[in-house]
Parts: sequence; structure tokens; C-alpha cells
Amino acid sequence: MRRCTTEVPRKLCASDLACSGRRWTSHRSASLTDEALLEKVGARLNDDKYGEKITLDVKKQTISTESGELPMSPLFDPAWIKSRKRQTKEPPRPANGQFQKQLERNPFAQALATPMRYCAVTKTHQPRYFLQRFDVVRHPETNQGWLAPANDAYNHIQRNEEVRANGLAALTVKPSGGRDEVAARVTGYVASQKSVFDMLSGPNKRLRGALLARRAGMAVSPEARTPVWRHNMSEVVLQSMRSEAAGELVRRAGVTNHKFVQPCAKWEDIKDVERRGCILWLPQAHDEATARQHTTFDVEGVNYGSKMAVHNLVWLLGEAEAARLRSESEMFRNNELLVLKSWPTKTMVQLHLLLWKLQGYMDVPSP
Repeated sequence: MRRCTTEVPRKLCASDLACSGRRWTSHRSASLTDEALLEKVGARLNDDKYGEKITLDVKKQTISTESGELPMSPLFDPAWIKSRKRQTKEPPRPANGQFQKQLERNPFAQALATPMRYCAVTKTHQPRYFLQRFDVVRHPETNQGWLAPANDAYNHIQRNEEVRANGLAALTVKPSGGRDEVAARVTGYVASQKSVFDMLSGPNKRLRGALLARRAGMAVSPEARTPVWRHNMSEVVLQSMRSEAAGELVRRAGVTNHKFVQPCAKWEDIKDVERRGCILWLPQAHDEATARQHTTFDVEGVNYGSKMAVHNLVWLLGEAEAARLRSESEMFRNNELLVLKSWPTKTMVQLHLLLWKLQGYMDVPSP
């Protein structure tokens, strides 16, 4: 018996490797009704002259042909077809009550509402916000698979002017065959903590192997089964988040009328700020030694936002990015205490989430 040695081509997307499966495609509810599905099946049957003489009876589960009635195949049954397709979720209703509006722009609630994912290193299920996603990409020179951090947790902070400028161009882009190219990636999730990344960079190879242990099968290319993990991955992810946060804070501070960032002369003035979100603190040199890394500020006499997170930007962003804040923004250069406001926009919620994610990433677990 001759052995088949033909190589099966695998679809690659951009510079990424093949994936172990394809994600489901969602369909509109109007296209999953019995009438729409029957019309679609009938259109396929009427492609030739023989199909014109075939009629379907869903109630009797029969097919009428020239030879008589025959049992209908499940492939023609609208109920069976509908069970194999996923329906698009209906958009959420607009928030009407005061509590719903506050919950909608609450970054902590948004973080907890993200889908659950599994971390194979810590063996825990957590909301996706608290995890760092890694994609297996192909090295352009060696063709070896590498684990690259995906910036889906913070790189999607889009500038409003960029959205307006690219809005028309985005609408004119034709879909590539109805498939999402991002879906063709081998992905894994790790708890977003610097201590966990440092542990993965250690000599224990079993921890790195557990990252993609569940992504196995014939659909995974050999290069994706043993990807390379950078020894300085924790610093790469940290610097990426710090740079993104500092750049966005500089841009928000440059908006006139203190729309997003408002300076305060003293701590007692914080309670008078409208749309309070979190506190941005740039301690002086003599205060850095006694500054706490994790602290909150209590606002008395309010129904919402009574407890505010305090971000020590010198510790959170590092000396280099803190110096960048002072050099590129006059507001950060002349003020030590500022309030980042809370707006019900997606970009502002994402900025608060980025600062909170960075705070948790640098947190050192207690012994």
C-alpha cells in the first residue's frame, strides 16, 4: 500500500501561524426563521431541473418527488439547521435608571463582566480582563513560532479623531470572505501578574508547556506546538502598558477646560470635582519613600463614587514615563494631585481599566 505523502496546505493569516479551529459565525435572527431557512433550502434544490419537482413538508417531515413521498433528511429540517447555527446576541437595552448608568461607566464592573478564560499556569478560571493573551506568531527570519503578547486589553483605546478620520474608510473595506482573520491564531491566557511571567521565564519548561497544552491536534502546525518564550517577557509587557498609559494621560490632559483631567491643590478639593473617577498622584522626592503603592481615598456624603483609587504614577509608570508626563504635559508638570474623571464613553472606561490592570500587574502577592 502506497503511503500518501502529499503535504496538506495550512492557511496562514498575515505573519501568524495556523490555528486549531475556527470560531463560530453568528447569524441574524431574521435569517434563522423557519421561512428563511426553507427558502434557502428550496433555492438550493431548485438549482437544476430535478429540484423543481421536489417539495418539502416540514410538518409531515416528508419530501414529495415524482416517485412519491420520501422521509425528509435532517439536513433539510429548519429546526436542525437552526440548532447548528449561533444566533447573534441582541444589543443591550439603553440604561435608563441612575444605578444602570453608573454601572455602565464603572470600570470595575466592566472588568468583571468580561468572558471567563482559563489560565493553565495558575489553573484558575478568571474574567478575561485579569488575564494576558498570547498569540503564536511566526518569526520572519527563522519561521519558528514565538509567543507574542496581544494588546487587546489596552491597545484598543482608540482616539476619537482617528475613528472619525478612518470611519469612512473602514466602511468601504470589503470583508475577506466572511472570515475573521484574527480567528486563525493559536492563543493562550496567563494571569496578568509580573510575578507569574517571571516564573514562566525560569528554568521550569513544564510551566511554559502548560500554556498551550489544551491547544493540540492535527490542525496545529509543528512550529506552534513548541513556541519560544522571551526571557524578558515580563518587562516587555510592563513597558508596553506603561507607554500606552502615559501617552493616553498626556493626550487627555491636553484637552481644554479640564474635561478629562482636573488638578487639585489639596486632597480636600477632590470632593468638589464632578465626575470623579480615580486620583493621579505624582509624589515629590521626599514623599516617595513613605508613599503607599495601594491606597484609596474616601469621599463622604455621596451616593456614588465614595471610594476612589489612588494611583501613584511614579511607582506605577516608572521614573522614565513619569518624567515623560512632566515634560510633555504642563498640567502634570505643575501639579502633584490630579483627578481623572469618569465619562460614560468606551475610551475613558478603557483608560481606567488600563491603570487598574497595570496596578494589578505590578502587585506582589503576599507570602
